[in-house]
Amino acid sequence: MSDTEKNQSNCNRTEALNILHNAMAKVQGFSSLIILALSFLAGICILQLQADLAWVSKANIASNELIYFVVFSLTLFVVKPGWRVALAFIIGFVWALFHAQLYAQQRLPDGLAGQDMLIEGTVIGLPDYSERSVRFNFKVSQYISINGQNLIDDASLMPGRLRLSWYYQKNTVHSGERWRLKVRLKPPHGMINPGGFDYEKWLYQQSIHATGYIRKDDANQRVAPASFSFDVIRENLLVELSSLPDPTFEGLLQALTIGHKSSISTQQWQVLRETGTSHLMAISGLHIGLVAGMVFFLVRRLVPASVCRHISAPQVAAIFSIVAGGFYAMLAGFSVPTQRAFIMLLVFMLAILLKRPAFSLNTLSLALVAVLILDPLSVLAVGFWLSFIAVLTISFVTASRIGQPQSRLKRGLQAVKVQWLIALSMLPLSILLFQQGSLISPIANMLAIPLVGLIIVPLALLASFISVFSAQMSLWLFTQASWLLSFIWDLLLWLSHFPMASWQRSSLPYEISFLALSGALLLLMPKAVPMRYAGFILLLPLVFYATPKPVSGAFWVSVLDVGQGLAVVVQTHDKTLLYDAGAKFSERFDIGQRVVVPYLNYSGVQKLDYLLISHADNDHAGGGDAVLRMLDVESLLAETSVFNEKARAGQNDRACRAGQSWVWNQVTFEILHPDKHYTKSNNRSCVLKISNANSSLLLTGDIERVVETHLLKSFTKKLAANVLLVPHHGSNTSSSINWLRKVNPQLAIVSAGYKNRFSHPTTKTLERYRTLDSKVLNTANSGMIQLKFSANHEKPLIRVQQLRKVNTHYWNHRL
Repeated sequence: MSDTEKNQSNCNRTEALNILHNAMAKVQGFSSLIILALSFLAGICILQLQADLAWVSKANIASNELIYFVVFSLTLFVVKPGWRVALAFIIGFVWALFHAQLYAQQRLPDGLAGQDMLIEGTVIGLPDYSERSVRFNFKVSQYISINGQNLIDDASLMPGRLRLSWYYQKNTVHSGERWRLKVRLKPPHGMINPGGFDYEKWLYQQSIHATGYIRKDDANQRVAPASFSFDVIRENLLVELSSLPDPTFEGLLQALTIGHKSSISTQQWQVLRETGTSHLMAISGLHIGLVAGMVFFLVRRLVPASVCRHISAPQVAAIFSIVAGGFYAMLAGFSVPTQRAFIMLLVFMLAILLKRPAFSLNTLSLALVAVLILDPLSVLAVGFWLSFIAVLTISFVTASRIGQPQSRLKRGLQAVKVQWLIALSMLPLSILLFQQGSLISPIANMLAIPLVGLIIVPLALLASFISVFSAQMSLWLFTQASWLLSFIWDLLLWLSHFPMASWQRSSLPYEISFLALSGALLLLMPKAVPMRYAGFILLLPLVFYATPKPVSGAFWVSVLDVGQGLAVVVQTHDKTLLYDAGAKFSERFDIGQRVVVPYLNYSGVQKLDYLLISHADNDHAGGGDAVLRMLDVESLLAETSVFNEKARAGQNDRACRAGQSWVWNQVTFEILHPDKHYTKSNNRSCVLKISNANSSLLLTGDIERVVETHLLKSFTKKLAANVLLVPHHGSNTSSSINWLRKVNPQLAIVSAGYKNRFSHPTTKTLERYRTLDSKVLNTANSGMIQLKFSANHEKPLIRVQQLRKVNTHYWNHRL
């Protein structure tokens, strides 16, 4: 190495050390703002990790959290610096506990589930219409009666905010209207599956204390029309956007303008995920930041010199930026993500108004504390972590790499470099959270963000403002925005077809995720940092991690929690079978897409060897189309009518018939039914027996007693099974006592919906299982139920795991 090269290397190393030294100097001392903010955050996070809050009532502090929060907060300013970090942690914990207890006190008690109530209140947010129903949030002002009895007791602890469905309604519901309604409610309850959408957590974040539906009754009536509000404006814009000449991008424009994402199609979401641009359709930090930033720089250049005698141009620009960001946030319904984004914007702009550095660790710490004080539940949202980590990454990368280039070309090249570095840092986090990462995300975002954030969104906001004065001009502007969006969409669609556009991974253990994140951070370090490229080594476990699988001779069975339906995943050492795929309720709510495929991705299953659809009923076959569309399915095996509907040319598909059998990895699969045509769809269900050297499982679909009797005659010796999937969700039409005696299951599993309208499983059916001392588990109570059947003579022969009991949080509904 020449002397010149050595000197340059030493200069680079000195520069890197100076950068790190300056960064450490900013956070040194236990009383620094960044340390206090992180401690406050840690206290909130620890509370959110609690499985239950039973210890709170035992400690008799349920009503005192707010007092403790105030006292500890005031104490923070008088204690010695060394104690402030611990005190900040306690304050965060108590503040989160206060919100948790406040929610728990208003959550509907189980004893009131399923009872008729007459209530009065106001429609809030945007009603969501589908083919057969309308869903909306409802703020209750009065509980008039329960089961016909006038409500005398104090109703202050009753649910204050509801999520209601009105089926086949004749009345049109609008935001802001006051209604009197007869409803039937239940506590917040959702499906619990790995990799799936946590509906109960979402209801908790939205402060929804009960869900339910409106009963058909003459008491249902509109009490008062809607008064003026931003939600009324948003609903008017929703109607206007629904009248675009070309409805292709109607849903995307609704999402960008008013935060209404329900009309985005499944195919469009798929393209957004594959290109890593899903955040473009969520009004949060990105769009509010772009709009506010654009207003800031425009106003800063346009401020007259006469004004600058009294107030600086950046300060004027900051005020206009706050107003613009606030208007956009209100137009989006001031949802939780927009609240978080606006608070961050507010803190940064206030720093400018006070002539402080806008982008610094202290400012970011203040923004973090402000967001958490407003809503400590923010930490439950993925967007919270992505937002703050993205801002930190941008700050770190630009601070350590961006100098003062003299030309626009150099600025552009450095901007491209920063984009790639940010994408690299976010990829491990994306895979950890979503089991998916987009490899073309940097390219897609570099092209799409400027067009969407700086052209389409401002154009849509201008159209929203003009709609107050001229609906015709507003519609014309929205049409131009839709036309521009079509060009971007063609580009994203083209990028999504690239090989390896999206990288799917199974769920990763925390230790591997930590190594990957550490590796990404190390690679982002300045060039002169020693061993910087060792970050690639830390990323290797992310690439080569092998998902656990059953050994040969063993098999794992996951009975998914799909409500009133059925979906069962069976895995051997290198094969996977899916028995049924749940229901399809609408284009926007498909169990195959929302539950089954996410679970398979979470488990590392990219290919199905068999998709077995037992029969044509929607609750078993409805999700099959989504599975066939989203996954590689080697063979479809189904009851004849289903097979005729879903058969695919050139595939190894066939109708299931009694007598078919195969062996995977020393595990035997046998079809026991049907062997002839039955008029009733339930009785045409494919019955599958799975067995290894130790134990067996019987999957029965929706067969009824006539088939059970037939099986007793035809397959007497093959009916015995250790585990039985209860036929027809526990209906009285199935599980006859003679048949049960022959099967003699140690464990019976019911796949049914919570408080379903059929009352499955029925009391009579459960009594027959109790007669045989069979243990009964229900997915409605247990969440997903996983069974691990061991190979050979390993002990125990069958391991049972109920997800609602082993992987639960205090906000989850317990039965």
